[in-house]
Amino acid sequence: MDPSSLMKFPKSYFPYPYMYPPTTSYKKRIKGKDPEYAKRYYSHLGRVNSPDASIEYKNAKFFVIKSFMEEDVHKAMKYQVWSSTPEGNHRLNDAYMKSKDEKIPVFLLFSVNGSRQFVGIARMTSEVNFTDKCNHWVQDEKWMGKFKLEWIFIKDIPNREFRHIIIPSNENKPVTNMRDAQEVPYEQGMTVFRVFKNYKADTSVLDEFEHYDNDEAKRKKAKVAESFGRITTDNPRRRGKGRARGRRPQENEHHNA
Repeated sequence: MDPSSLMKFPKSYFPYPYMYPPTTSYKKRIKGKDPEYAKRYYSHLGRVNSPDASIEYKNAKFFVIKSFMEEDVHKAMKYQVWSSTPEGNHRLNDAYMKSKDEKIPVFLLFSVNGSRQFVGIARMTSEVNFTDKCNHWVQDEKWMGKFKLEWIFIKDIPNREFRHIIIPSNENKPVTNMRDAQEVPYEQGMTVFRVFKNYKADTSVLDEFEHYDNDEAKRKKAKVAESFGRITTDNPRRRGKGRARGRRPQENEHHNA
């Protein structure tokens, strides 16, 4: 693709390596005009980062979540849902269903590929609906299935704060090196939880909510315009003679293109 053609897309459409070049500090953010925007317009976000949040659980399950785009993490925070890969959905659903009867919480530790930081912790609050396709994501045709979330912490915490947390089952690598939907052992997961509770973060995805909301509105508007143009192209009319003759378009033919 010609690099100049990328300029028509908002930077939030691209993963961190594009948004933040290697010479740029990973702490850099596109600050929102109003840092309280997210909590004012989305009441459930007013409860995150509570100093009263419990960090002591006798039993709990933890999984790392790696997103390609921070914009999708914004949608997860805004709509309180997530969609993983088919394998990830099954793994998370199995953990949730096995833990449900015993009331064992399943926590998800969110990070964005290439960002060199964790950005939040959410609790899984429903089983996976494997037949429901969520249309919030940038690549909304890619992800099938969704489940509900409750956000506990939303903070930017650099990887250096977690590198001492070693995972023996993952070749003794730190938790920062884990893959998407990979389970974190209880003791190490609780340590991550305590870091999130105690860390004093200067930035978070909440700072950029207005920016991402504006991008989402533009993307939806463009999608509607594209769909309208497709309809008028596929179903031309001749003035005074009804629909043009010819093959009738097959249902859903464009979804399989």
